Amino acid sequence: MRLKAMLAYGLAAFLCAALAGAAAGTARAQVSLPQSVNDPHGRFTMSFPVDWEVVTKNQGMIALLGAGPAKGGPRPTVNVVVEPLQNPLSPQAYAAAAEPLAKAVFHNYTVIQESSASVRGRAAYYRYMTWETNTGVALYQLQVFFTEGQTGFVVTGSTINERDHILQDIPLVTQIIETFRVGSI
Repeated sequence: MRLKAMLAYGLAAFLCAALAGAAAGTARAQVSLPQSVNDPHGRFTMSFPVDWEVVTKNQGMIALLGAGPAKGGPRPTVNVVVEPLQNPLSPQAYAAAAEPLAKAVFHNYTVIQESSASVRGRAAYYRYMTWETNTGVALYQLQVFFTEGQTGFVVTGSTINERDHILQDIPLVTQIIETFRVGSI
């Protein structure tokens, strides 16, 4: 019995070391995000790399659209949706309330992982998911839900659902999303 336990622990240690090594090999350096963007209504701020195109909107639910540099292929994007809530909700409750619409609107909608989180000390709820556009393009997205009083924020980062795009784009998209700050509501 003792030999089995030692072998099991040894195998577990080997797997952990292998996974840590693989993760370290794919880790990306943090990118400078000098382009600070303020919502025209003062509801939030975010930061982006200098080579991203970012547009804010005065009206509508989509308050910000950001797109990575055009390099002859699909561009990673980040957008912010702001909407009034009937009552104050936790980020998790807000995400749960939004999911039926996502299931109805997004073709082949599949949740990969979701959980409560904290982004720079602010309660959040995140969801990694995939879905297909009407033209058949498969997307990989990270949605992060925030709430402040009776205002809900959904910050979404998107890329093509292909391994190379995910490994290249999602670390930067995550870094951008982590700069999201709620302003005065």
